Amino acid sequence: MARLNAVPLTSRFQTWARVTLIASLATIVLPGPAPAAGARPQASWQDIDALRSLLVASGSNVVQRDCDQRGLQGLYHQPSRTIVVCRVHSDRDAVWNTLAHEATHRMQACAGGTITRSEHHPAMASALATYDPLEWRSLKAYPAREQLGELEARYTAHLAPAQVLQLFRRYCAASIPPSLSQRP
Repeated sequence: MARLNAVPLTSRFQTWARVTLIASLATIVLPGPAPAAGARPQASWQDIDALRSLLVASGSNVVQRDCDQRGLQGLYHQPSRTIVVCRVHSDRDAVWNTLAHEATHRMQACAGGTITRSEHHPAMASALATYDPLEWRSLKAYPAREQLGELEARYTAHLAPAQVLQLFRRYCAASIPPSLSQRP
């Protein structure tokens, strides 16, 4: 993971993201204060299993497979509601990042479009450009009509697992059984 001023990129982005997400998703109650500088919030295998369970409960297929396309980490195929996590990841944080990213595309499908208000898109883009320039530059490889969806997915993948799970429940609640939609 690239470092900026000796503070993990994810930690710095998390701090900024918590502040801006409050404004864009005001109805969501977010967890406590951001982690201390230098702390890196990590997704656990339980977080990964929880998100996978929500995806499956919402009617998605989640599969892991070898992917031939260079650089491909995962994908969401909307017509079949299939999320593929490619077998290229070196650790659970990378698996989480891909699963959260692809789950965001599922949220967008549940919502019928974007999941954040348009006035917050510039701040999301600025955060990516500042804290994850590689992610920002890679957005330009997508057709213009797909860039906003990719921006949201890349931004959301940087959020804490509890926030991603909460967002998924919010946007895909109609397709999740009540027993799973109420869990923290």
